[in-house]
Amino acid sequence: MYINTKLTMNNKVSIIIPTYNAEKYIKETIDACLNQSYKHIEILVVDDCSTDGTVEILKSYGDKISLTVNKTNHGIIKNLNNMALGLESDFFIFLGHDDILPTKHIEIMVGEFDNDIVAVHCNSTVIDGDGKEVRIAGDDDIQKKKTNNCMLELSIGNFISSCGMLHKTDIFNKLNGLDEQYKHYGEWLFYIRELKYGNIKYTTKTRAFYRRHGTNITNTFKDKNVKKGLYKYFSMCRKTAYRRCKYSIKEWIRFHLTTLKFFINKSTIVIKLKLILKKRNLKVVKL
Repeated sequence: MYINTKLTMNNKVSIIIPTYNAEKYIKETIDACLNQSYKHIEILVVDDCSTDGTVEILKSYGDKISLTVNKTNHGIIKNLNNMALGLESDFFIFLGHDDILPTKHIEIMVGEFDNDIVAVHCNSTVIDGDGKEVRIAGDDDIQKKKTNNCMLELSIGNFISSCGMLHKTDIFNKLNGLDEQYKHYGEWLFYIRELKYGNIKYTTKTRAFYRRHGTNITNTFKDKNVKKGLYKYFSMCRKTAYRRCKYSIKEWIRFHLTTLKFFINKSTIVIKLKLILKKRNLKVVKL
């Protein structure tokens, strides 16, 4: 079990923001970080070859942020590793270039850590491209319940939102960061590996603001090749978590029923059937 006896409100927090064509939202994101009530922070931004005015906006902050501008496009996972691995801060947050942290977010999240906690996650308020609040992302009671049986639930699916989540930096370094064979996604597997050193905690004391709009990276998951890689990643994550936890008979049945549903839903036959029925205004009944 991981032990750290140096947890205080003076611990340093790194906020890591990868950007790409973020001129519409990046100022609001960075200003929210600069306005945090918790002052022991550093803001590290890496731009991945933006073609709009993002870099000019970032340069206007001067020494208030640390800016890295890539000469070639690396993808989000490699960028996160390049920024986080080797950091000497106590905690870090990966923050989307369009997401927003409430003023007391980091102060609250740091205060949630105990010696056996390696990461703390929270709920999110979903906002649209104009900043209008749309809905609350998840159900707090369900999230608490799942977090209390974290490894089991991660073998079923990734229920943890990375938005606003705070991690211990030394654990990230111990695990050598995110797996770079998956260019567009990596948090789910990291959560599973992170649990080797302690527990993940859920808090209801703060909510980050998660922005949904037409240029979110999740929209690329509709691409056929990206989707194929995503299915492979999902399967690998579920199997990895499955091997690391003990099941009751009921939980074993639940895991395998979820696996069956997963493969049926992604099968070519079902996809073609859905397209045929869609043309006839009919629906496939879900398992």
